[in-house]
Amino acid sequence: MAKQRALVFFLCICSVLFSSGQGYAKEKVTFTPKKGSAQHEAKPASCEIQVFKDSKPDQEYVDLGIINYHDERHRLNAGSLKLEVVMPKIKALACKVGGDALIDIRVTEVRRLEFAMFNVRATVVRFAPK
Repeated sequence: MAKQRALVFFLCICSVLFSSGQGYAKEKVTFTPKKGSAQHEAKPASCEIQVFKDSKPDQEYVDLGIINYHDERHRLNAGSLKLEVVMPKIKALACKVGGDALIDIRVTEVRRLEFAMFNVRATVVRFAPK
């Protein structure tokens, strides 16, 4: 009987933690500059960023660095983990570091047991002046 009570108590605590959002890794958007790359002036957060998913730009460019988006959630709350949802956040950071475009976009989505992990990695580039 004591074991059953302990198990019920444990399950109640886990339920409260999962429903309150505690215990989850928060979404994280980071920028890692390329070694030796010059720092560029930031653009307004609403700047226009071109996206090249399966190709490269026709004009010359320099790599500024890598933007990485990472989020982990319980599988029940993972429905909104989509590229279309996170791309505005990635583009806003690309503007902030002075980028013109995103290339080499890699999306990784893993669902294990009760958790879902979503990761987007993209290279930020700046076009060479003409």
